[in-house]
Amino acid sequence: MKSFPWQQLIDWYSENGRHDFPWRQYNPSDETGYRIWLAEILLQQTQADRVVPFYERILERYPTIESLADASYDEFFTYYQWLGYYSRARNLLKTANIVSTEYTGVFPRDKFTLKKLPGVGEYTAKAILVFSYGEALLAWDTNLETIFSRYYRWAKNIKLTEDEKSEIERDFQSFASNNKLWTPVDELSRDINNALMDWARIMEPKNASLLDKNSYIFIESEFYLSEWTSEIVEKKISVSFPTPDAQVIVILHQDHRVYYSLSTGFYSPFILPASENRDTRWYVQDFFRNQYGLELSVRPVHRKWLSGDGKPYIAMNAQIQAGDASIFEQYNKSDMRVSTEILYSL
Repeated sequence: MKSFPWQQLIDWYSENGRHDFPWRQYNPSDETGYRIWLAEILLQQTQADRVVPFYERILERYPTIESLADASYDEFFTYYQWLGYYSRARNLLKTANIVSTEYTGVFPRDKFTLKKLPGVGEYTAKAILVFSYGEALLAWDTNLETIFSRYYRWAKNIKLTEDEKSEIERDFQSFASNNKLWTPVDELSRDINNALMDWARIMEPKNASLLDKNSYIFIESEFYLSEWTSEIVEKKISVSFPTPDAQVIVILHQDHRVYYSLSTGFYSPFILPASENRDTRWYVQDFFRNQYGLELSVRPVHRKWLSGDGKPYIAMNAQIQAGDASIFEQYNKSDMRVSTEILYSL
């Protein structure tokens, strides 16, 4: 495999990168992994611009991992609320407690140990090693997969083998160790990984037809040389469903262990009037907040159907995050399955 143009990427990043993100303000002299870990967890499946105010608010209230470990879920929830994916919030507190008690508040510098922490997978473990400790690694995710698949294999859907990824990583490490410029290896590693993320966001759109050919600097890439004709995106035929007119079936639960109902004697899901708009998740959250003082995390619609007489229905799962649910009847999974299956057969 030919060497990747790392220097071109660094030059591009120096002019076009998002250097203003707060988690990119490194201070290695007092870095314990806390700030980077917090950012990486919050950034999972969430756009960076949306994360910034939450990240800054949480850090202001919990400046150290020990202070976060001492927080109760109900207290922390007020700072995390509205960011979604609430299992992240619980994992944040679990990991904070483990790191503060078992590792004296400092994240381990070992990938396999890091991956044992709640909510930390392969990418997050590598990101902590790269951005906190400056290790010469590539934090592989779908963005990096897209960049290198297009560079070496003409299209993002042509996956690289593990051996090819290892060869790319060795090429990067060779570039970092032989770099003759003033930048230390740890800073260079951070910059390369940040540059790859920013390049993916700005220059490698999901739809190749949106690519700006005049600004694409990797002109020796197979993707560029093929004029991206090898990456054809099939148009999907969308079928409109009258979501604003649909009655909303809400399966209210706690960690899918306890299911809640207003009914006694048998389980029945909550049936809400039509939302009159397509933002059904907000509609369900707002309804339960106003009616019962509950804060919920609501999953996307998981089922849509028309009844025998043509009436539209949608079904959604909602988990209680804060508030008192004792006013409801409680059922187990087998109790709730029977009544929901009957409902879905309408």
